[in-house]
Amino acid sequence: MRKMDITKKRIILICVFLAFFIIGTVLIFITPIGIKSTYGKTVKTIDGVTISFNVFEPKNSGSSKKAIILGHGVMSNKEMLKDYAVEFAAAGFVAVPFDFRGHGQSTGEHRWGSLTNDILAIVSYLNSRPDIDMNNLAYFGYSMGGVGIQLVNESTDFKCFIGAGTRLPTNIRKGNSTASLNILMILGRYDELISPDDLKVGLSDYTGIPASNLDVNQLYGSFQDGNASMIYLDDLTNHVLGDWDPDFIREARNFLANTFPDVRSVEENYVMNTRLLILSLQLFGGFGFFILIIDPLSQVILKPKEEEVFKLEIEDGSILSIGSKMLAYSLILGLFGIFIFIPILLLLFLAVAGFISALLFGQAFGILVLLWRSGKKKKVGLIEIIKKPFKTSRENIIRNFILGIVLAVILTLIIYLSSGLNYLGMIPSLLKIAWVPLFLVINFIFFMIYGLIFHGVLQNKFEDGNKTLIKVSIIIFGILFLYWFTYLFIVALIMGSFFYFGSFLPFAIPLFLLNAFTSTLIYKKSGNIIAGAIVNTLFFTLMICSISPYQTGLSFILGFLH
Repeated sequence: MRKMDITKKRIILICVFLAFFIIGTVLIFITPIGIKSTYGKTVKTIDGVTISFNVFEPKNSGSSKKAIILGHGVMSNKEMLKDYAVEFAAAGFVAVPFDFRGHGQSTGEHRWGSLTNDILAIVSYLNSRPDIDMNNLAYFGYSMGGVGIQLVNESTDFKCFIGAGTRLPTNIRKGNSTASLNILMILGRYDELISPDDLKVGLSDYTGIPASNLDVNQLYGSFQDGNASMIYLDDLTNHVLGDWDPDFIREARNFLANTFPDVRSVEENYVMNTRLLILSLQLFGGFGFFILIIDPLSQVILKPKEEEVFKLEIEDGSILSIGSKMLAYSLILGLFGIFIFIPILLLLFLAVAGFISALLFGQAFGILVLLWRSGKKKKVGLIEIIKKPFKTSRENIIRNFILGIVLAVILTLIIYLSSGLNYLGMIPSLLKIAWVPLFLVINFIFFMIYGLIFHGVLQNKFEDGNKTLIKVSIIIFGILFLYWFTYLFIVALIMGSFFYFGSFLPFAIPLFLLNAFTSTLIYKKSGNIIAGAIVNTLFFTLMICSISPYQTGLSFILGFLH
């Protein structure tokens, strides 16, 4: 191995950033102190599906605890509702977020008609606990999770329904002092699926007040009479961001606490802002550690002697000219690539992950055509261009793969322990795991194609330096983002709904920023695009497979036509 060129200053910085990450990781799992968290519990539904759930509850012992069940939306999971669950537990409630079938870590195929069975399975778990007051339950449903209103309507054991980004049907049972039902509907002003007027129809039926006379952010009825109801409208949030919106969470906690005024809070103050600060500490420490560890790991793992840096000298012109060509080819030819990928999508059971991969291939297809045309001018074939990152010694290729795998595992663990377990969810169910290797191969090919032009061509047009890394990363991010923005907008126009546009973009921005910066930095340190492609492939694939419901590609595409 080549001699380690690592200073004491770097070692100290690595230790400091790692310490920040470890401290943040410990703090985020013990905040607030009075909350007990139980992860990875499972229960069977009446039709044999295994439902995964977590439990957040006050540490103090006692009986007759009030419980609230939390149901997430489509392309979501229980981790995305963790802030709600922790906040409800801080208010003194037993909070149980779970994964619907086909989502997160639950088994089964995503089927709308069977979702209530999943909720009933959680009810059966609560019923198995002698410390739970089964006559005073609450339900929180986000988007698709709002299906729980069906059970709330049928059982007077539920005293509170909180729906966020979901609809309020008519003919809901009316609450009263002996069989209360308090209803809170939370909505973002920029929600792509539902408007305040939609909710007013259901609220009008519940209150008996004409919809034209109903206002948002106005309480109707009373908690004392068991018929309190309100539409809370947040001015800044869209459909997907409500999963983490502090105003949504605060309003939901207050309404739940007012429904059950006898429940004592474990933590009087709201905890989600503190947890966001802790997350910032985690990410600061984790990403700082990752960036600093790339260079020494590259020195340790890669071959002792200098290897030729991978580069492609097939495209003449300025940086602006090359960047413009990449974007133009992506936008113009992306649709052809997507159509080429559709037969593969039909065979995939993780349809949303397949849809995302189809969009990736659309851009990759445009890049391949650009590489083909550029190579033709230089009398270099496309196959030769694709093979070039591997035209080095077998030992060096193996070492690049090892470097990529080591860095990929480190970065994925950082993301998983911070955002993954607390805000997003990144571990697919056992049923989905079987499909993960296929998506790993597919996405690795796509990221290698991106690397050919982003780093082999574009990055080599810049002079060396740290400022250059930032410039290259920003350009790469811009090309990726503009392509996705354009095609998601086209999908929105075709569907007549901006649901996927609003749902995917908030995830696309941090993912592509991370993709651009990591691959650029790793290419600089390793001299090849293999390791960077592996790093981006692992965390990206786990993310899209986790949020993808277990659903056939055909049923997903048919959903676009309805």
